[in-house]
Amino acid sequence: MSKFKNIDKKIKQVAEELNARLSIDRPNYPRPLITFEERRIDWIDGKVNKAIIIQPHFSSTGVDSSKWYLMNVAWIKKKGIVQKPGWRKTLVDKEDFKEIESRIDELLEKSVSNLLSVSITDVQNLSK
Repeated sequence: MSKFKNIDKKIKQVAEELNARLSIDRPNYPRPLITFEERRIDWIDGKVNKAIIIQPHFSSTGVDSSKWYLMNVAWIKKKGIVQKPGWRKTLVDKEDFKEIESRIDELLEKSVSNLLSVSITDVQNLSK
């Protein structure tokens, strides 16, 4: 049973409102390599790529599904290459998934607000 079953509808709704792509569990990866669940809402605003990412903690020893992140990220590409570091804000940092589940409305609303306010200037200033 999916960990996201209680919040997938809300995640999908936000993706649709943003006219964004919803990715579930890294769809372009070979199935045997998918050992964890995650959700990602991606869209492009002008020249800025933006995403809301919900994923478990990745460590040197593997995936720790007892700790979760909800991040907002924005980046630009030059000639198809992602310019690092980009912009990032972590709203949930290594918490139990229930923290995300119980606050999903607030977290999605804050994520959209954060990312809609990020401009190309914000991202370019970080990439210098």
